Amino acid sequence: MKRQIKVALALVSLGAATALYPCIAAAQIAKPVVTAIPDARAAVPFELFRENRIILSGRVNGNDTPMILDSGAGVTTIDRDFARKIGLKPGMKITAQGTGGRQDAELVQDVTVEVGNLKLSGVTVAVIDLDAIEKAIGRPIPVIMGRELFTNSVVDLDFDKQILSLSPASNFVSPAGATEVKLKRDGTLHYLPISIDGQAPVDAALDLGNGGALSLSKEYHESVPALAKLPYAIGLSGGVGGLHETKRVTMPTVEVGGFTFHDVPTDFGSVADGPYEKRANAGIQLFKQFHLTLDLSHDRLWLKPAGHPPLFTKDRAGMFVLLEDDHFNVLHVTPGGPAERAGLKKGDKLVAIGGKKVGPSFYSSKQAGWTREDVGTKISLTKSDGQTVILTLADYY
Repeated sequence: MKRQIKVALALVSLGAATALYPCIAAAQIAKPVVTAIPDARAAVPFELFRENRIILSGRVNGNDTPMILDSGAGVTTIDRDFARKIGLKPGMKITAQGTGGRQDAELVQDVTVEVGNLKLSGVTVAVIDLDAIEKAIGRPIPVIMGRELFTNSVVDLDFDKQILSLSPASNFVSPAGATEVKLKRDGTLHYLPISIDGQAPVDAALDLGNGGALSLSKEYHESVPALAKLPYAIGLSGGVGGLHETKRVTMPTVEVGGFTFHDVPTDFGSVADGPYEKRANAGIQLFKQFHLTLDLSHDRLWLKPAGHPPLFTKDRAGMFVLLEDDHFNVLHVTPGGPAERAGLKKGDKLVAIGGKKVGPSFYSSKQAGWTREDVGTKISLTKSDGQTVILTLADYY
């Protein structure tokens, strides 16, 4: 009989939340052994891919690999093809419960994971097919580095300089001028209180794997009548287990740690009994407004405002696409949105964006952020039938 774990590998807002939450017996997930730990502050450069993914370099069983950093991932996750490539043996069969449904996965024990000068041995990882998530994000995702990094060192993230720093928790001194926020621990997740549109605070999962700003569980947003009055657009989200339509709104105010933000892109969950049932999920777009320091082993973080006005990137195209080898496959077009007004339809294949041919290197080009350019920007899109359409970017929610 397969065990079951809950997963939130979700294509939320601008991309995929990559948190993985196990709910099987703790004995099935061995505690890693720290065989090397920073004895002084260590800096690790990272790439802020498409402005909403932290990509850094690490090693798995001695194999160099890029990793997506994810504070919400209860278990470090490895793509199935990469796992086989580096020789990981098949593990215990489990069922992953994602925001879009269920999917087969495996638990593999006794793996060694390294980032910077932090080395963990005896790590239990989840192995799952990440192909759909890779196509949505637009790059290979061999490894999702989870909470093992955060519970064995203090993690400091400077989004402006794109530097991650690891420090030992034993002699850590809190950063000057930063606001401390106490966290609640629930299983493998950490939550912080967030006030949404003036409502009483709700617990929100700390999820740097969520490429958006904020996502509200179906149970929570349906329990707050005022939220149902907000204008919305229909988008597509999901991930592990499939895709589904979701409501997308611009939240008038969101307050976190005593800081208030306006016009925050927010997704309303449409699948019941998800990984953060009755609560919310706070993603990277919210936290990158700060210089962020995480000490999850002591259930706390610090927020220090960045030296620039708050900026939330949001989709202005109004369609959901997957990157195939040489084209974007249009899976969804938002009714009344910019893409529909340009004449695009579900099933269209886009072979060039702004004159740049679509291919594996597309997201390393200057066109990578084309859906999030300024309002009024006109983008030429070439379809597989040779027709070119002009899409005018706009705020549609």
